[in-house]
Amino acid sequence: MIRNASTMWMKLVEYINRVGFLPLFKNEIPGFSLEERTVAEYWWSDDPVRDPWRWRIAIAKKHDVLYGKFFAKKAGFISKKWLPVFANYRRDGYDFDALFEDEKAPIKHKNIMDHFMENDAEIYSYELKKLAGFGKDGEKGFDGAITSLMMSDISV
Repeated sequence: MIRNASTMWMKLVEYINRVGFLPLFKNEIPGFSLEERTVAEYWWSDDPVRDPWRWRIAIAKKHDVLYGKFFAKKAGFISKKWLPVFANYRRDGYDFDALFEDEKAPIKHKNIMDHFMENDAEIYSYELKKLAGFGKDGEKGFDGAITSLMMSDISV
């Protein structure tokens, strides 16, 4: 169990890099989640040092480990070293353009990916949502489309 407050999230990154991936919450593999590896009282305490919910922000900013909905549409982490393994398995040999050409990806995913790929730097989801034509007067289902793209390891 991770307890040393000053280095907790850094120890988590080391662990994820060692094992390859880690779901955020309890799942069908007993003991294999961040939830089960941390002190329950620290969750949602809003303490950036102790709160595992807040660690995902620090980890995402560091760029050594990816955070997203990778596990049955549930959140978790994947090390950059393991990302190609996940991508090869989930993409089944396709890159996004080939998926779309073979009509295995909907137009809403194409609209997202067109703008996602144009931006070499990070882009906030609210900006991507607007650029891709989602919102009040546009397409619906942005969050679901992003989750689907994450699950296929197309966008991370």
